[in-house]
Amino acid sequence: MSASAPAERSVGDLVATLLLIGFSVGAAVVLFFVSLVWAIGNHDNTVAIVLGGYLPLALAVIGAVAGIVALSRKHRAFWYPLIALVLSIAAWVVAASIAR
Repeated sequence: MSASAPAERSVGDLVATLLLIGFSVGAAVVLFFVSLVWAIGNHDNTVAIVLGGYLPLALAVIGAVAGIVALSRKHRAFWYPLIALVLSIAAWVVAASIAR
């Protein structure tokens, strides 16, 4: 017998990870379209649009991929999309303060 048996994936972690991936991607899409409103203004808000629009999308994709990889390796996976969601909102708040 081997000393380390493979860890079982809990149903709660699977459900939480999939819900957080969906919520993270949905929130990133909403933040992207809200940040496009900043392009309408008279000022050059290129940095704010990149930080508030494209960075949340990239973070959501990275968090989703990392979460799926962690699920396939039977590790605790809900942290990756949760961290991506928090970082996306933080980046958008910084971008909103730049855009004003």
